[in-house]
Amino acid sequence: MKLGNRTLADARGTLQAYDELLARRRAKGVNLYVLPDRTLGWRLQPLARHPRWPYATNALGNRNSWPASFSAAKADRHVAILGNSHTHGDEAPDQDTWVFQAQEMLGPYWRVHNLGVTAYATDQAVLRFLEFLPRQQLDIAVLTVTTTEIYRNLNHCRAFIMADREVPLFKPRFRLERGALRLIDVPTKGGRALASELDDPKVLAALRRDDAFYPKLTTQAIDIGRRLHLPLPTIYQRLHEPALELTIALCRHFLQICHARGITPIIMFLPVFWGGFPAGPEYDALEDIFSREVPLIDARRVFSTERLKLPRDILHQRANHYTRLSAGWVAEYAAAQLEAIAGAPALPQVPLPQTS
Repeated sequence: MKLGNRTLADARGTLQAYDELLARRRAKGVNLYVLPDRTLGWRLQPLARHPRWPYATNALGNRNSWPASFSAAKADRHVAILGNSHTHGDEAPDQDTWVFQAQEMLGPYWRVHNLGVTAYATDQAVLRFLEFLPRQQLDIAVLTVTTTEIYRNLNHCRAFIMADREVPLFKPRFRLERGALRLIDVPTKGGRALASELDDPKVLAALRRDDAFYPKLTTQAIDIGRRLHLPLPTIYQRLHEPALELTIALCRHFLQICHARGITPIIMFLPVFWGGFPAGPEYDALEDIFSREVPLIDARRVFSTERLKLPRDILHQRANHYTRLSAGWVAEYAAAQLEAIAGAPALPQVPLPQTS
């Protein structure tokens, strides 16, 4: 039986290995970089260094995103960048991420907060943003969207951890009901080994009800038919429209949050042209919907045909994240767009459907 793109047995094995890893590191007094969290699924720990990768966090629990020399300057503008591993900058040192490079280009009187977290979906990014708001007055907020994450918005349990990223599997999610968003909390109780959660009938019932990738009889029958070479759609084809519809609703929810607080919202398309979920038509659909409502930063434009012909190790890391060079292209474009948007008159606010 499949859950996401791993079997339930694999998920149990992964969680058990993760629990053992946490126990060993705690016994050695290691300050863990990522922690399980009952609200967000997982979060970055403040003032931590990853035990393997060159990642560090600041006192706000965000990835380091500005040079130490900038801290002495009083920032005129505060910007929050929300997103997943492509915002966090997986596989790269702090100073190589596109958010850090954009901060350097903008200068010390801007303060760019990197709220990106490995393996987050849009829903977790928005929830992390809501949690961060009381801690920092913001002028601009940028919600990044990648094609890798839209299906994660349908997940309650993510059984596809990359090696040593320290990411647990259970997460909150929203359901779209009659046009309104309803938040469904993390389905686990907490306070026990993560591996034991999949042995709890109540947890499994929650996954069966609320995780679109949970192996129901109908989905298993379709998978069997596909193995028999019947012309049936893949699970990603079947779930594409619901995933995109939910992502659009989450983007609208982000806009409502910003408008209610006087924050300038921006939606940014953060493309990946390689790996399992390359940049696709989702961006065009989002552009059609939001171009008149909110400033858009479309970073697809930095990946010209000539650049995409460059060797893969120049374009991306082993697990498909940006290198310092490709992150620099994104940073240069994002910094220029942020400066232009900050100096431009605000777009008229289009009335948005209410979400709960």
